Amino acid sequence: MTLAQRNRYFKGGIILSLCCLIFLSSQTGKLLPLYPELCEAAIRRSPGIFQSLAVRLFTPIPQVPFATSLAAVLYALIASALVFLFFEKTQSPEIVFFGLFILSFVFEILRVMVPLWGLHRFPPVFLILGTRMLIFGRFFGVFALFASSVYAAGLEIQKQGSVIIASVIAILVVSLRIPVNSLSWDSSLTMISGYSSMFRFAEDAVMVITVISFLAAAHIKGTGDYLFIALGALLVSLGRSLLISADTWVTPVPGLALLIAGTWLVAARLHRIYLWL
Repeated sequence: MTLAQRNRYFKGGIILSLCCLIFLSSQTGKLLPLYPELCEAAIRRSPGIFQSLAVRLFTPIPQVPFATSLAAVLYALIASALVFLFFEKTQSPEIVFFGLFILSFVFEILRVMVPLWGLHRFPPVFLILGTRMLIFGRFFGVFALFASSVYAAGLEIQKQGSVIIASVIAILVVSLRIPVNSLSWDSSLTMISGYSSMFRFAEDAVMVITVISFLAAAHIKGTGDYLFIALGALLVSLGRSLLISADTWVTPVPGLALLIAGTWLVAARLHRIYLWL
């Protein structure tokens, strides 16, 4: 993938994030009043490693799902813009996929499908479609971060565009086959889907493998920068989990802090590695 092609990906991500942010901001006044009733109707608390502790100690706050969706889109916009700014003329196979991981946070806007349904009462099939797109975005984000680590460890496939397209098709096929309950959601306003425990385990396993791959890259290439990138990958993974599953005010702030710290570590160290190449 040439620099010009890669930069078009980054620019498209920035534009998409900005459009989603404008839409969410414009709908705040209409949607926020619906959240208390919708959260009361949730059939269970949102899942996650950290949520299992939060469930025991804190009650859900209705406005948190909207705030975390907004924060996810804002993170995607700012992080994508900074990655484009600092890597505009720097070639790095890892940053392509890390940029796609950042862009995957835009899909969190789809959690507002539930309050939009409460406002407009459109057919539930749109809730199912939105949920499948959300699942796709989350899976794709996990894969993109994993692919970045594999390239760091020594994968030498030059046609990155082909890898991206093949991955999109494969993940789309999986997402379309997952059963979704059209009228049930959890406390983060994510629709209930089938095999959720299995897919959460798979996501966690891939994230662990991702960190290990970056550690392997540090050994293979003999540079300590990849140790910091491995730490950054761990931080963004933990931050992502905290942010997208949050239903109280306790987890989003540390989640965002971990995301920001991890993103800075990954991007800064990759820039340092490839700056003079």
